[in-house]
Amino acid sequence: MSRFDRPWTRVAAALVAVAVVSGFAIVANLDETSAALLLLVNVLIVGSLGIAADITAALAGFLALYWYFTEPPRSFTIQRAGDVVTLVLFVISAAFVGWRVRRLQVLREDAQRREQETRVRLELTNRLLAGANADDALQRTADALRTLFAFDDCVLVTGEPPPPRAGEVRVDAPGVTLIAHGEHDLASGDRELLEALVAGSATSIDRLRLKEEVREARMSAELSRQRAGFLSAISHNLRTPLTAIKAAGSTLLASWSHIPSDERRELLETICDEAERLERLVRNTLELSRIRAGALEIEPEDVDVADLVQHAVRRLRPITRAHRVRMDVADDLPPAALDVMAGEQILLNLLENALRFAPPGSEILVGARRVDHICVELRVSDHGPGVPVEARDRIFEEFQSADTRPDRTGTGLGLAIVRALVLAHGGSVRYEDTPGGGATFVCTLPSGTDPLEPGPS
Repeated sequence: MSRFDRPWTRVAAALVAVAVVSGFAIVANLDETSAALLLLVNVLIVGSLGIAADITAALAGFLALYWYFTEPPRSFTIQRAGDVVTLVLFVISAAFVGWRVRRLQVLREDAQRREQETRVRLELTNRLLAGANADDALQRTADALRTLFAFDDCVLVTGEPPPPRAGEVRVDAPGVTLIAHGEHDLASGDRELLEALVAGSATSIDRLRLKEEVREARMSAELSRQRAGFLSAISHNLRTPLTAIKAAGSTLLASWSHIPSDERRELLETICDEAERLERLVRNTLELSRIRAGALEIEPEDVDVADLVQHAVRRLRPITRAHRVRMDVADDLPPAALDVMAGEQILLNLLENALRFAPPGSEILVGARRVDHICVELRVSDHGPGVPVEARDRIFEEFQSADTRPDRTGTGLGLAIVRALVLAHGGSVRYEDTPGGGATFVCTLPSGTDPLEPGPS
C-alpha cells in the first residue's frame, strides 16, 4: 500500500486543497458566492479520494467560507441573514456533491472489479478450452488473482496445503487452496469475490483433471489395443513364412538328390517368396516405428513417376507371377514432388495389398495421370472382392484389415503406412470401387516442376 492510499494522507491532501483554493480566492478578492462555488468544485474533486477526504474538504471549506468571506471577515459572527442561507446551501450542496461523487466512485470501482472478475473467468475458460494442463491453469489463475487483488504474492495449491501462517490470506475450496500475502486486509466484498473466484477455479481445474484422466485412460486403452494387435499380427505373420522356409529348406537338405529339378526349383522359389514376405513385414514394422517416433523425414524432389512405377513393379516381380500387372502412365505426366524412398514405399504397399486380394490370373492396373495441372494421381486397381462399406472408414488405420479370413496374410500396416506417407507429402488417399468389381486406391500428390510449362527466363 502506498502512503497516499492511507486515510490520514488523503485527509491531509483535502486540507491542503482547501487551503490552496481559499488562498486563491482571497488573492483574487472573490465575493462570498464565487468563493462558495470554488470551494464546492474543490469538494467535487477531493471526493474521489474517499469519504474521509470528502467530509474533511466539506467541513474545512465551510469554515474557510465562514471565516474569510462572510461579514465581518475573520470572525464567526454573521451580520446578514443572506450569509446564513449561503452557508446552509454550501453545506447541503457540499454534502450532496461529495456523496454523489463517492457513489459514482464506488460504482466505477465495482464495474472495474466485475470487469476484472469476468476477465479472470474468461481467461481461465479459454485456457481450458485451448487444452492447457492443470498446472499451467493454476499458475496463470494465481497470477491473475494477484493482479486483481493487489497481493504481493499469490499461489494456488492442490492436495494438502501447508499449515497457515500469520498475516496470510487463505481461501479453501474443494481440492484447491489459495495462499496470498499483501499489505492490506481484504474488505468483506473483496473476500466474497475472491472466494467465488477460487471456488470457480477449483471446479474448472477439477473438470480439467478429470478430462486429462479420461484422455490418459483412452490413450492407455488404445496403446494396449495397438500392442495386442501388433503382437498378434507380427507373431502370425512371422510364424507362417518361417514355417514354410523351414519346411522347404529341411526337405531340400534331407532329399536333395532324390527331388526332381522342377520340384527343387519350386521349393527354392517358396523360400525366396517367403523370405521376400518376411522382408516386407520387417520393412513395414520399421516404417511404422519411425512414424510413431516422429522420425519420419520427407525430402521431396522431382521424381519421374513412370520410372518409380516400373521400379516398384520390378521389385515385386517374384510375387506377381500369378497376376498380370499393367502400367498406364500418361505421356504428359509432370514429375511428382516426392521423397524417392517414401514414394517407392507407397507403391510397394499398394501393390502388395492388391496382390494379396486379387484372384490368380486377374489384372492389376497401376496408373498415373495429371489432375488440375498441379497434382499427380496414382491409382492401383485390382479385381478382388473389394472392401465392404462398413470397413471403408477403418482400412487406413493400424492393424485394421478388410480381410477376415483365418488364414489371412496381411498385418494391417500397409495402408496405414501409405496414408501416413501420403499425408506427410501434403497429399490425400482414398478408396474407390473398381468398375466391374474390386478395389482401387487413389493417392493424390503435389506435382513438381511441370516440363510442359517453361520456367522463368
